[in-house]
Amino acid sequence: MNSGTPCSGSPHGPGKPRSGNSVRHPLEDILSNSLVRKTLGLLCDPGPQNDSWLERFSRTYHNPDLSTYQRWWWLLPHLVADLAIRKAGLDRDLLLRKLFHHQPTVRALALTGRSIARYGLHAPQRFDAPLMVVWNFTQLCNLRCQHCYQNATARALADELTLEQKLDVIDQLSAAGVPFLAFAGGEPLSSKDLFPVLERARKGKIYTIIATNGTLLTPEVARRLAEAGVKYVEVSIDSPDPRQHDSFRGVPGAWNRSVQGIRNVVEAGMRAGLATFFTRHNYTRVDEVIELAISLGCKTFSHFNFIPVGRATNVAQDDLTPEQREWLLRKLVAHLQEGRSNIISTAPQFGRACVAYAPPEGIFATGHAGSGAGSKTMVLSRYIGGCGAGRCYCSIQPNGDVTPCVYMPNLRVGSLKTTPFRQIWDCELFAVLSDRADRTGHCAVCKDRTYCGGCRARALAYTGDLRASDPGCIRNRKLWEKVAAASDAVAAPWPA
Repeated sequence: MNSGTPCSGSPHGPGKPRSGNSVRHPLEDILSNSLVRKTLGLLCDPGPQNDSWLERFSRTYHNPDLSTYQRWWWLLPHLVADLAIRKAGLDRDLLLRKLFHHQPTVRALALTGRSIARYGLHAPQRFDAPLMVVWNFTQLCNLRCQHCYQNATARALADELTLEQKLDVIDQLSAAGVPFLAFAGGEPLSSKDLFPVLERARKGKIYTIIATNGTLLTPEVARRLAEAGVKYVEVSIDSPDPRQHDSFRGVPGAWNRSVQGIRNVVEAGMRAGLATFFTRHNYTRVDEVIELAISLGCKTFSHFNFIPVGRATNVAQDDLTPEQREWLLRKLVAHLQEGRSNIISTAPQFGRACVAYAPPEGIFATGHAGSGAGSKTMVLSRYIGGCGAGRCYCSIQPNGDVTPCVYMPNLRVGSLKTTPFRQIWDCELFAVLSDRADRTGHCAVCKDRTYCGGCRARALAYTGDLRASDPGCIRNRKLWEKVAAASDAVAAPWPA
């Protein structure tokens, strides 16, 4: 890597930060207008058919398969859109590919419009439904990873959802307008129910993602995933060294099978990603593992933040110090600027690190899974970036329990066996998680809290207080020193 990147300098220093809160876009004032909010509500209302006006417009815009009647019906809106695009000097063909004809993006925009109509424009934005749901599809897994947040086992749980119940979950998520659904585990590819559920999700207009250890990704499985509509598969590899990875994952030969799994994904025409869980033992190898990802054809590299839950409580002593985490984040920001791979992170501080260390018109993270170039993206990240637990994201456990985050597996807020998803999403706890002013310590007053907010899972796991500051942040060094000395720190339940 070029020594002139934002990562140059002291290997464990936080560097000189800057703030992006002074950057403002005229669109923010427009979206704050009450009339605009009402209009958004009308255009983005899914209605009884779960198909908003915005989605229908996007689907028909310059669609050669329209009937004569449909062409006349949509003529005026299409002409207005053409005029607006020409006036703005934008590339219509690019917009058709990246926006109007990209179903998950349109669905996410419709959800955003409904959210602004309901809650107003807020930094960060609370959403009417999650932008993404991560579903721990089964407890069953064929590996024995030291850091497993789910504490996965060699067999499925007795109370896991039936296929009929899983299909109903898909129908509920689709009706709520959820754009993205990631299947994790355990190992999702070990479940016989996965493919019928994927097919149901495709019919429900949900963009599906598979998060896997990769060992079961044979050419046949990769082909079936592509046929089922899966667009992105993320494989976990924790080291460029096969021996280090296999030791961490608990099964000899896992590294070779996972690497081959990535190759099979690329060969099947899907987008591949490589995810790494960093500890004190492997974080200095970040450059090597990203180079490995690029060499395998991965378009995305994902950093998994250390959370001491599940089996990871047994290796909590390997968690990064705030200085080590800041060094790692600066490295990730530098790689993001190079543009060779999309760099994402489950650490909320990554958004704040992009603001602090990226060039003014560089590439900025917009959340755990997105990024974009320029100051406009910096503005966007204030609204959707940082910790999304219970605000724009939640998780589903194998038995149908809903939790704010996969790293809060014991913080149950409702069961899909007994309660509709919409009712669970509107719970009191999720309102608390959406309010970053309702915090203690530095996270309550941090000038960059709109970009970050601290990891609520880390705060809960280390302090027992969901509202506490995140002890993994460089700005909470004293809190880290305090909790690091308390070896028996455990998560407390949310009060009833």
